[in-house]
Amino acid sequence: MDSVSRIHRRFSLTLINPSSHKTSLLISLVCIGAIAYIVDADLLLIPLAVGIAMLLFRMDYLLLKDHPVAKLSKVYHTNAFAFMLWLSVLVLSILLTVVLGNHYTLLIEGMVFAVALRLCIFTSVFGSPLKRSVLIAPITPIAILLLLLPYDSIIQMLDTLTLATSMAVIGIAVVWCIMADRSGRPGVDSTFRLLQAYLLAWTERDARLMESIMASKAEQSMVNTKILAFSRKERDDNNNDDDHAIDKSAQSDCMYDMLMLPDVHPGPFYPVGGSNLPYDIHARYNTTVAVMHGISDHSSNLPSREEVDRFIDSLAEYSIVEQGSTCTKPVEVQVNDARVIGIAFGRVALLLLSSARGMDDLPKSIKDDVEHYASEHGFKDLLIVDAHNCMGDDLSSEEIKDMIDACKRTLKALTGMEQHRFKVGVARAWHNSDDMGPAGMSAVAVLIDDDGSIVDGELLILWVDANNAVKGLSEYIEQGVRGVASNNLHVMLCTSDTHYTSGRARNRMGYFPLGSVTNRDELRSTLVRLSQDALASARSAVYEFRISRAVIKIMGEEQFRNYSYALDRAMSITKRAIIASVLVFIVMILSTFINNLLT
Repeated sequence: MDSVSRIHRRFSLTLINPSSHKTSLLISLVCIGAIAYIVDADLLLIPLAVGIAMLLFRMDYLLLKDHPVAKLSKVYHTNAFAFMLWLSVLVLSILLTVVLGNHYTLLIEGMVFAVALRLCIFTSVFGSPLKRSVLIAPITPIAILLLLLPYDSIIQMLDTLTLATSMAVIGIAVVWCIMADRSGRPGVDSTFRLLQAYLLAWTERDARLMESIMASKAEQSMVNTKILAFSRKERDDNNNDDDHAIDKSAQSDCMYDMLMLPDVHPGPFYPVGGSNLPYDIHARYNTTVAVMHGISDHSSNLPSREEVDRFIDSLAEYSIVEQGSTCTKPVEVQVNDARVIGIAFGRVALLLLSSARGMDDLPKSIKDDVEHYASEHGFKDLLIVDAHNCMGDDLSSEEIKDMIDACKRTLKALTGMEQHRFKVGVARAWHNSDDMGPAGMSAVAVLIDDDGSIVDGELLILWVDANNAVKGLSEYIEQGVRGVASNNLHVMLCTSDTHYTSGRARNRMGYFPLGSVTNRDELRSTLVRLSQDALASARSAVYEFRISRAVIKIMGEEQFRNYSYALDRAMSITKRAIIASVLVFIVMILSTFINNLLT
C-alpha cells in the first residue's frame, strides 16, 4: 500500500463526529441529564445544569477562539464526545461493580476521563498550547460536577486511590499530546499543526496554512503539458457562442479546439493547490475542450494556488511538435479487462486507457513501457490518457501487463494504417451536482472524411469534470450513445479526476464518483444529446500537436511519505495511550471492589 493510500485510509476518522453541531449539542445535554439522574441529583437541578452547560460551552469557545480551528460547532462536537465518555465510564463501572457484588459509581474518575479527552482535542485539533489546554479542559466538567452534587459528597469521594488514578489518566493525556505532536519528526515538525491545517482547509475552506506547509516541502520539477489542438473549417469566427471552445495558434492565427494532457495531477483535496485544476484551466483558457487525466499520481499535485497560477500561465508558451491534416481510423483493443482505444494523427498517437474491472490512477510503469515501444515503432510522441471511468482498486501486476499489451497491440495496428482527412465536432454542457466539477461536460467527435464522404471510422470522447465513475456507468452511457449514433462508433467516457468534490461526502472515499448523485438516466440523456450535437457539428479539420514545458513546484513522493509516517506513528501512539487508559480503568474497578470488601 503506497503513502497516499495509507493517508486516505485515515480519512474515515474525520467522519466520526455527528454531521450537525445541533446533534452534538443535544448529545451533550442528554448525557449531562443522564449523569445527573444516575448520581441521584435533585431533579430540579437537571434543567439548570443543562442551561449552565450551554453557557459553559460558550465559555469554552471564548477561551479558545483565538485559534483558527476553534469554532463553536467543534466545541459542541468535543463536549459531545467528552460527556459520552463520562457517561460510559459511569455506566460501565456500575455494571461491573454490580457483577462483582458491589455498587459503587466512578463519578470522579469518569469526569477525569472527560477532562483528558477535552485536553487532547483542545491541543491537537484546536491548536491550543498544552499548558493552556490543561487549564481550560477541567473547567466545564468540574463546574457540572459541582452543580450536580453537594461539595461535601464530592470531598468524600476524593480518596488517595481516586486521586492517584485520576492523575494517571491526565498524565497519559499529556504524554500523548507531546508524543503524538512529535510523531512525524523530522519530516513533519508538528503533526498537530498538519492536522489543524487540514481541518481549516477541509471544513472552513481556508487553504492558506495547508498550502504554506505543502509549498515549503515541495520540490522543483520540469512539467510537460501535451496539447492536441484542432482547427475546424467552415466556422463563423465572429460567432461568440460559447458552445465551442476556441484558441488562436501563436504561429498561424487560426482558431483551435484543444485537448490538454498535463503531467500534473488534480489534488490533493479542495480547495488546496491544484484540486480544481481542470476548471482553473478552463476558466483561464476557455479554449480548452477537455483537460484529460494522464498517467500521474498525487506526487504530481500542485501544492499551492501560486503554483497553479504559474502552471496555467506557462500554457501560453508552447512549441509545435507536429501539424497536419490526416489521421488513421480509430482502433480498439481489449485484453481481458484492459481496454484501449487509439488513433494516430500523423506520427502522434492518442491512446485512451480503461479497465472494465475498475481502477484508480494507473502506474507510471505503463507510460514508460508504452512510450519506449512507440518510439521504437516510429511515433514521434504519445498522449496516453487514463480514462479514470470506473471505481476499483489499483491494478494487479497481471492487469498492468494486460494494459501494456493492449497499448502495444493498438500502436502496432496504427503503425501500418492508412491516414485520411478528418472532421472534428465539439459540444459542451454544464450541470450543477455534487458528483461533478464546474468545468462541466464535453463531447469530441473525430470522423474520417475520405473525399468528402464519411467512411467507417468514428471516435467519440465523452469527457466529464468528475472524480471517477460508479461501476457500470461508462458501459451504460457508451451503449446508449452507440444506440442512437452508430454501432461502429468507438466511444470512451473519461473523467478529469477533479478533486473539487472531495471532502463533501461523508463516506470512506471522501467524494462522490460520477453517477452516485446525478441520476444515471439523466446523465446518459445529456451525454447522448451532446454526442449528437458533436457529430452534427463536425467540420473538416487540421491538427497541431503542442508541448508546453514549465519548471514548477510539485508535492513529490517524499512529502506524502512523511505525512503517512506521521499519521501511522500518531495512530500507534494513540493505540498505546488507549490501552494504558483501559488498564487504569481496570485498576479503578478492581481497587474499588477490593476497597469495598475491606470496608
